[in-house]
Amino acid sequence: MLNPSALRVPSGQLIMVMAKYTNDSHITKAEDVRDFFSHLVNDLGINFHSDDDFKNYVSYTTGERTMDDEQAELYNRLMDESFDVCGDDVYEIGCDLLLERLKTE
Repeated sequence: MLNPSALRVPSGQLIMVMAKYTNDSHITKAEDVRDFFSHLVNDLGINFHSDDDFKNYVSYTTGERTMDDEQAELYNRLMDESFDVCGDDVYEIGCDLLLERLKTE
């Protein structure tokens, strides 16, 4: 079951979204990595880098954090698991998705 979660979108507006990932979620295969990264880019609109701590993501319009500590810790764990599964290939996967997104804007 999906849980609601608060998220700040680029406009700075705080919205409720249905969280795709919960504390029970895990990244166990390459397809999971791509799905997680797609969620970050396409569902949440986050321009992310695989090495960055999700606690440091802020809205460029308000300067406020986009995730609370609990959500950031979950996403940091999922990123760690992504590295465990794919190693340095996570950079290529993330870059490909970000480039795809830029082409549609």
